[in-house]
Amino acid sequence: MAQEQSPRPVDPRTGARGERELLRRLAAELPLLPGPPGFGHDVAPLPAGGEGLLWTTDMLMDGVDFRSGQHTWHQIGRKALAVNLSDCAAAAVIPVAALCAVALEERLSLDDALELLRGIRDCGAEFDCPLVGGDTNSWQHPTVICISVAARPDGDHPPLSRAGARPGDHIYLSGKVGGSLLGRHLNPTPRLRLALELNRRLGPRAMIDISDGLAIDLWHICEASGCGALLEETALEAVIHPDARRHARQTGKPPREHALYDGEDFELIVILPPDVPAADCGQLGLLPLGEITARRELVLRDAAGRQTPLEIKGWEHFRG
Repeated sequence: MAQEQSPRPVDPRTGARGERELLRRLAAELPLLPGPPGFGHDVAPLPAGGEGLLWTTDMLMDGVDFRSGQHTWHQIGRKALAVNLSDCAAAAVIPVAALCAVALEERLSLDDALELLRGIRDCGAEFDCPLVGGDTNSWQHPTVICISVAARPDGDHPPLSRAGARPGDHIYLSGKVGGSLLGRHLNPTPRLRLALELNRRLGPRAMIDISDGLAIDLWHICEASGCGALLEETALEAVIHPDARRHARQTGKPPREHALYDGEDFELIVILPPDVPAADCGQLGLLPLGEITARRELVLRDAAGRQTPLEIKGWEHFRG
């Protein structure tokens, strides 16, 4: 996900270092669990009799994902759970319960720690995902929060993955993007209810939430599906959040740059079959963006039909 500190963009098509390469190597060494979505997706299945459970986990670090000197501990706790629930939305699954492990900076008071956990608790109450346990430690370093969420499939509707997109499919967003670091990144709204409605009514081929940036998260779908994507310039302009334009005035970058690469919007990228009526998408508030292509590249097409390759970059933690 995009972070409080300056992002370190990486082109995933070049170089063999970084978080993505680490995950690729792990996939070759870890056992694969049966059933969708599979390794490298937003949730992981754990067969346990009956419908089984799916799991997701996220870690947030002071100075990277939040700043404890600027944000309240309640805000920080809420975000810590919300980003996990956004992964549940990406798979269109229903959260069941959460576990939380924290390494608290020693200078924190008991009131600080309680406010952090209350933020997690209150977010869980909002989305029917109670905090049921965890572990608490302290150390002399900035606070680290790790939450794991168990979820279940939505009845007969199978969980979604990143791997189902096909050439000709249409690309939609659940909301406008860019400029989240002006404040929205700290109060994300997981699109859980919308995701379940989409899976029940429109049958998406693939879905992902935007944490690392629109361009690279869309590329995650393309990589998993063995395809590419074409974005319409007019459609891209229409999904630029007002915060991206405000941020652009501060940074001097084009608003489009913030929309494509900022991240932490926690909106959904939704891939739908071409026969899904646009009116149905509009009823659910989806915004059109482009289409899936057979050629493995990400391009932008202007009103005159000219196509320009888009840089594929976004946030990446590990650069070792």
